[in-house]
Parts: sequence; C-alpha cells; structure tokens
Amino acid sequence: MRLFQGKTVMGILCGLLVLSGSMVVQAGGNSSYKTRYDVPPEEQDNYTVVTQDLGAYEVCAGDSLWSISEKLLGDSCYYLQIAEQNADVIANPDIIYPQMHLQIKQKVYVRKRTGVNGMKTPEYRFGMPDGWSVGILESGGNYATCSLSGDGMEDVICMIRDKEQAGVLTLSDWENSRQKIQNYVERNYAGQISDLTFYDYQSEDGRNLYLFSYTNTIDGEKYGYRGEMDLYVCHGICQTEHIQAEFTGFDTEEGIEDIILYILASFEEFPGADSVNDYNVAIVPSEPWELAGIHNPFVWIDQYFDAVFSEIAQKNKPAQEKTAKERILGR
Repeated sequence: MRLFQGKTVMGILCGLLVLSGSMVVQAGGNSSYKTRYDVPPEEQDNYTVVTQDLGAYEVCAGDSLWSISEKLLGDSCYYLQIAEQNADVIANPDIIYPQMHLQIKQKVYVRKRTGVNGMKTPEYRFGMPDGWSVGILESGGNYATCSLSGDGMEDVICMIRDKEQAGVLTLSDWENSRQKIQNYVERNYAGQISDLTFYDYQSEDGRNLYLFSYTNTIDGEKYGYRGEMDLYVCHGICQTEHIQAEFTGFDTEEGIEDIILYILASFEEFPGADSVNDYNVAIVPSEPWELAGIHNPFVWIDQYFDAVFSEIAQKNKPAQEKTAKERILGR
C-alpha cells in the first residue's frame, strides 16, 4: 500500500495501535466543518445554504405546527417555515388537522469554500478541508487515483466522470434506489454494517445532493487482534450539467458526512466543460450492483480495509520457530 504525501501502511490507519494484541484507535475531528442549522445573520455570508428534505409527516391528534417543528427540526421557532413549505394545504398556521400530510424541509448551513482551497481543473472545482493533502490511496488491488487525506484517519476518495444516462435514471428514482441499497446491505453485510442513514439535500443552484452513511465494524479477531474497530463511512453523489461526482469518506470518528456534504455543496462545473474522463479520476474496484451508474462503496471499503489489516497482521506475525534440521543447516 502506498499514498503520496508519505503515508505508510501504519500511517494510513493513523492512530491504529497494535498493543499486546489489542486494537486501540485515536483520531482527530472535523468540528470546523460541522453542519449547522442556525447561524447568526452576521456569519451567514460564510456559509452556503442547502435544503434538507426530511420527507412527509402525517399530522396526529394533538399536533400543532409548534410541536411538529420542535420534534422534527429541534426548535418550535421554525413552525412558520413549515407553514410556508405547505401553503397548498395550510391556510392558517394555527389550524391543522389529523391525517394531513406535510412535507418537511430544513435549511442547513454548510461552510463555504474560500480562496484557492480545494481542487480545480478547467472543467470543475470543489473544496476540501484546510490542511488536507491530495494523493493516491492503495492497498492490494484496491486504489483510488484521487484521495483527499487529513492529518488523522479521515480520507475521502473521489470518482469524477462524465454524466451518463444510467446514473441519471438511478438518481431520478432515489426513493427506489434507497430501498435497493437497504436490501443490498441486509443481504451482503448483515452484522457488519449498521446505522445506514440517508440524507437528501438541494443546493442553492437547484442541484440534488444524495448522501448515505453507515458504520462498518471490522472484527479484529479475523486479523489476530482482540476487539473491534468501528469505521464511519459516508458516500455522496451529485450531478451537474455534464459531470457526475462521487465521494466516499471514512474516519474512526463520527462526522465524516459533514465533510462529504461540504465537498458536494462546493462542487461546481465551469461553463464550456468538456469530457472529464480523460483525467482518469477513478476508484478500483467499482463493483457492479443494483444501482446502475453509481459507484459501490460497500465493496471498496470492505476490500480495501481487508487488504490493509491483512498486511498489518502479516507484518506483525511472529517468525515461525525453526526446525532442528533448519538450525543445523544454518537456515
């Protein structure tokens, strides 16, 4: 395994320590890129606003817009926002009825890309966190030709390619695609993957941003260590007029979805963009699955970390005891 910027087999796990046969994880945080839901007016110029679709809510007996706002948005002060979003069925914010179906959306504040921070080509650009580096991530036969790496365990692998009809069709029926992802995980990763969560956003320029996150539990016993390691993973997808961009991030701390949302929200296609396939920004393997035209992050993460841990286990494997014949022959 190798990574530009000098990361090694042990370094890529940055904080994974092998001590007396146990696994201990230490990692940094991404607090400065944390998604926010309320920003003072004087700070709002520093943020991009995206809208999160929380889906439909059926009004129950005893509900009010205040209580719904408190329950779903965390604060009753957003009740007028719900009323405005459902003006076709709410004539008076003080009067709602059981079995009414309300569409609930929430404003989300994402840190803006500033200055030259991030990656830029003649066709597109996107932001990445301050201090992160760009390189190649590789282990065994698994690699990403463009990887964004922080100081700790956090990494984001990138797949940038021309937008194709298969991906357009898959994302156009995202509700069905979500169900396919859930079924896929249940069939192939039961007991290993948990907390599968979906996030749907819309950017200010009308682009849909699709994310799903999950926890991937790595069983140390398989590699000769005690205990387990939880890896937090988030995959994000967005499409512009000619480009499809996908980012898979992972970390040993929660919050990687904030980084993925930041990158997606900052992704921008430049006018006159031509094909981006010539840049060969790719992830291998990209295993086929039920979601045509969309990268399969589950297989890549699983195979990549299996190769990483297998290599570490091999390097730390004690030398085998020599036989009497080998000692006599000086081998």
